Amino acid sequence: MELSQYLQAFRAHWKLILASTLVGIAIAGAITLLITPTYTSSAQLFVNSSSDSSNAAQTNIVVQDKVPTYAELAGTQSFAGAVVQRLANPDITIGDVAGKLETVVNPSSVILSIGVTAESPRLAQAVANAAAEELIAQIAVRETGAPITTVDVNGVPTTTPDTPDIRADIAAPAPLPVDPVFPDPMVNLPLGLVVGLLIGLVLALVRYLLDNTVKSSKQIEELTGSTSIGGVLYDSDMASRPLVTQHKAQSITSEAYRQIRTNLQYVSIDNPPKVMVVTSSVSGEGKTTTAINLALVLAQSGQRVALVEADLRRPRVMRYLQLVGGAGLTNVLAGKADLDELLQPWGDGKLSVLAAGPNPPNPSELLGSEQMRHMLDELKATHDYVVIDAPPLLPVTDAAVLSVLSDGVVLVTRYGTTKREQLRAAASMVRVIDVRVLGTVLNMIPTRGGGGGDYGYGYGYGYAYEPDPTPRELLGKEKGRRAKGRTTKDIDTPATETAKGESAKGESAKGESAKGEDPDVVASANEAPSLSKAAPAPHATPASGSGTNVTEVPAGAGRRSQSGH
Repeated sequence: MELSQYLQAFRAHWKLILASTLVGIAIAGAITLLITPTYTSSAQLFVNSSSDSSNAAQTNIVVQDKVPTYAELAGTQSFAGAVVQRLANPDITIGDVAGKLETVVNPSSVILSIGVTAESPRLAQAVANAAAEELIAQIAVRETGAPITTVDVNGVPTTTPDTPDIRADIAAPAPLPVDPVFPDPMVNLPLGLVVGLLIGLVLALVRYLLDNTVKSSKQIEELTGSTSIGGVLYDSDMASRPLVTQHKAQSITSEAYRQIRTNLQYVSIDNPPKVMVVTSSVSGEGKTTTAINLALVLAQSGQRVALVEADLRRPRVMRYLQLVGGAGLTNVLAGKADLDELLQPWGDGKLSVLAAGPNPPNPSELLGSEQMRHMLDELKATHDYVVIDAPPLLPVTDAAVLSVLSDGVVLVTRYGTTKREQLRAAASMVRVIDVRVLGTVLNMIPTRGGGGGDYGYGYGYGYAYEPDPTPRELLGKEKGRRAKGRTTKDIDTPATETAKGESAKGESAKGESAKGEDPDVVASANEAPSLSKAAPAPHATPASGSGTNVTEVPAGAGRRSQSGH
């Protein structure tokens, strides 16, 4: 794996890493609270010689050589028993003392440290001081000229007159410990953090390696052999308001659909596609939403577009557009109605929608019939583009049958949901029937932290539409200019510029009238209402004579979207 793949895996599963880290800290904290704390107290002994030896250096060497022996003596069972007798505590056994004593020797010094670890700080202090006193007593008996009963085989005492007298004194008594040595929160919590973080990173890598869903345009191109024509970011509002290019025309999601529109228009300069089938591998990938918004942005650019609801098994187009879907495609194919009678205009009339109609018993046969071919030819003759919302490719053959009658297929893939083998199988099916894949669309890409490959993190590069200033903001700017010595006459807002233009036109008209124009004509022109005042606000009104709800779109909506593209 490359470094970028590691980073993508960690970024895609950052919640798992964070959760694992927090669990590690929590476990470390729980252990710290639940485990009985232990305390350590140490007494330090200073071992030296009390004799007036003429060779001080030799004496120090002898003393240093003796110190490790005393440390080993303190670790014996007999020494532990002597300490227990000195403590005179029936609750303390020899095994408790022997297991709690620890001696530390510095080879370059004559300091001997005796430490005791116990669950009670006072017990640790008492045992450490008792052990130090007992070791001093035993050193005194062994090294300071006390009666010697041990002789060698010749009867000569083991201690010669030249042997220095060695004694030990308490250099520092054992203090009463305050903080426990175990568990230590300053050690356990960072350790839990590190362990939890490492486990989270490992789990993130495992999930990344085991994840076989599609998450980048590079994967799509490798699996399908076709070019990705765009990616659509996830928008939580699209579940309730799928017409994002209509309701949120200036959003990044709407801009993504306009990019898809542009890429489709330039797929083939010599032979541009007119009839496009929008489908997916399986259901739930957003093909219907993509088909509707693609048709909308094509219509907003001034093109005549026909949107055909060809998913006869699960039609959704008419419900999303809030149109009546009683009669439609199946009626036309059965010869029971004319196409012109069932095409429903939507918006400003650039978009026409054909409903699916009643559910037929043989949808695949109907969609692959000659009547379907003739109907598409008729739509091509009267429209610039025909967008067909088809069923998914893998569950049924409807989309494959429709694809043969079209100029190409737009394959929609859902980020993190579509399996790689599903996308590969869908692309293979299209290739088998010798149909061109116009492009693929990666849908529902996470906006942040999702690791969406070419489209995910940081999509948009911080560039978006700037909202129009509110009257309060304009008033604040005006006050600021007044504070600098400027008057409101110096401020040219869009409204004042328009007013100046209208005033200039009025003066020009008056001048023309003064030059001999008919005053009645001028007066009637001045009295006519402006288009901006007469334009109605966008709302849903029923189409005259049909009883069908049709949503009206302002006349300038398509031009605004085109100019903003």
